[in-house]
Amino acid sequence: MKRSFIVLLAALVMLFALAICASAACDHNWRIDYTKCVAATCTETGKNVYVCSRCSETKTEKTTATGHDYVKVSGTSATCDKDSTAVEKCSVCNNEKVDTTKALGHNYKETKRVAATCAKKGSVTYTCERCKGTKVEELATVAHDFSKFISSSATCTTKGQSTYQCSMCPELTLKTVNSLGHSFKLSGGPTCTERGKYIRTCTRCGYQKTDTTYTKALGHDVPEKLSEWKVMKKATCEVDGQLRAKCERCNNYVYETVKKTEHEYSEELFVTRVPTATTTGRYAKVCENCGDAVEGNITKGKTDLSAYSVPLVVASEEPGDVARGTKITLSCELSGTDIYYTLDGKSPLSSKNRIKYEEPIVVTETVYVRALAVYNSEKVTISPSETKTFVYDIDDDEPWVYFASDAYLGGYMPLKKNEKFRPDDKATRYEVINALDNLMLSWADDADIDFTDVDKEYKNVVKKFVGAKLLNGYEDLTFRGNANIKRGELCKVLAIALGLEVKSYVKADFPDVPRDHWASTYIAALTKAGYLAGDTNGNFRPEDNITRAELAVVLNRIAEVDDSEGVAIPDVKSDHWAYKYICSAVEKLK
Repeated sequence: MKRSFIVLLAALVMLFALAICASAACDHNWRIDYTKCVAATCTETGKNVYVCSRCSETKTEKTTATGHDYVKVSGTSATCDKDSTAVEKCSVCNNEKVDTTKALGHNYKETKRVAATCAKKGSVTYTCERCKGTKVEELATVAHDFSKFISSSATCTTKGQSTYQCSMCPELTLKTVNSLGHSFKLSGGPTCTERGKYIRTCTRCGYQKTDTTYTKALGHDVPEKLSEWKVMKKATCEVDGQLRAKCERCNNYVYETVKKTEHEYSEELFVTRVPTATTTGRYAKVCENCGDAVEGNITKGKTDLSAYSVPLVVASEEPGDVARGTKITLSCELSGTDIYYTLDGKSPLSSKNRIKYEEPIVVTETVYVRALAVYNSEKVTISPSETKTFVYDIDDDEPWVYFASDAYLGGYMPLKKNEKFRPDDKATRYEVINALDNLMLSWADDADIDFTDVDKEYKNVVKKFVGAKLLNGYEDLTFRGNANIKRGELCKVLAIALGLEVKSYVKADFPDVPRDHWASTYIAALTKAGYLAGDTNGNFRPEDNITRAELAVVLNRIAEVDDSEGVAIPDVKSDHWAYKYICSAVEKLK
C-alpha cells in the first residue's frame, strides 16, 4: 500500500514538471477570437480576446470607447448682439447636443467727427466694422478761443488794451497788455568785402537803432576746397591758372589764381649744334608741355652722338582745319638734316615709303603728314628724330578752284578782231566754263569721264570743271555744252566755286522763288554776297537764261575786276548799260 502511494506520487510530480516545462517553453502564436470579442461604442469600452494556436492559452485586451462623431444639423451664427445656437447629432448613435456661443459684441471705429465750438456741441460717430451699425457720442461745447488779434491801443513803448476775436464765433474781448516792444528788421551791416554797422528798424513805429561799432567783412561764402571750384584756365608751365566759384551770400564770382606749374623736361637730348674739333656742341632738353628748352654743352670733337637725337620736325601750319591749297613748310632746328615724309599714313623710316622734303606740301585733301629728320653726315652719328604726325583737314565745302593771281585784270571773255560780243544772247555752258577757265585754277585732277558730245576744243576745260565738281553731265553721258544756262543754275556753279556758306534753312527772298525751289539756297548765298540781284520788279527769274552781258557783270564783281572803257566793240555802244563791264571782260586792264 505504501509502495503504491509512493509510485503514484512520483508520477504526479513528473506530470506536473512536464506541464511546467511545456508552458515555459511555448512561443505563443496569438490569434483573435472574434466570437468572444466585444466591440467598443461611443461611450463604452470593448474587448478583444486572443487564443494561442499552440497551447490554447487565452488573453484579453480592452478597447477604448470611440467617442461621439457629432455633425451639425441646424443652428445660427453669432452676431454683434445675438448669441448663436448649434444642434449637433452623433452620426453613430444619434446622440444630440446643443452648443451656445455668446454674441460677438460691436467692433466700433471712429468714422466721423464734428468738432464742438463755443456755440454748438459736437459729435463723434462710430461705425461697427462687422454689422455697419453706428453709435453717436455727444461732445460738449468748448470755451471761447480769443486768439484772433484785431487791434490794440498799446504801442511799442506804452501799455494799452488789445481787442481779440474768438476764432470760432464773432464774440470779442478786451485784454490789457503791456507795451508791444519794437519789432526790429535788420539791415545794413558788413558785406562779403567791406565792414559795416547794423541798422535795426522797427516795422511798427519806424524807430531806428544803429550799432555803435563796425562789424568786420564777412568774407565770401565759397567752398573751402579749391578742388570744388570751377577751372577757368588750367595752370601750365607757361601761364598761371584761374579758378572760379560763386559766393552763396552776394552771388558774385570769386576768382583764385593758381601759380604756374614746373616745366616737365623730357629725358631725350636734342642736338642743336654739332661739335667740331675746335668748337663745343650744344644740346637741349625740351619741356613736354610748352616747348621751353634748357641747353647744355657737348664736348669738342665728339663724333658718337648716338645718345642724342635730331630735333623734331616743325610744320609751318598748326594741324587742324585748313583751306584747300594751303602750303605746308617742314623744317628742323638742326642744320645739315634731311627731312623725309609720307602722306599715306605709313612710317617715313622705310626708304620705300618716304619722300624727301624739297618743296612745300600743297594740301588739297585731308592728309596725314608723317615726318622725321635725319642728320646727313658720315663722320658724326646722331639718332634720327622721332616721327611727328601732322593732320590737316579740308572742309568738304571748300572749293577745288581758286582765282589766278591776275584774275582781277579781267580779259576773261576775249574777242577776235571785229568779233561781236552779243550782249543780249543767252550764255551757253561752254561760254561759262570758258570764262571761268580764264579766271580760275584748280587743285582737282581732271575728270575721267568722256562725254559723247563735247567739242574737241572744249574737252580739257570740261574735264577740269567736272573734276572740280562745279558741273556735271547728264545721265545719257552728254554734256550739252551749247545749251543755255539758267540764272538758278549759274548760282549753284558760282556758290560752289567760291565756297560760299549754303545753309539749308536760308532761302531766297524773292516772290518768284518758292522756298522749295531746288536752287533757293544757292540764290540766297549769291544775293547775300552781293554778286547777283533781282530785277526792277523785285523778281529773280531763276528759270530765265542768263545773258552774256549779265555774265560779264557777275564775274567782274566776283573777280573784283575794275570797270573799263575805250574798247571798240562792234555791237556794244558806249551808252549800253553794261558797256564798262564788257570792256574789262573782253580786254585785260593795263
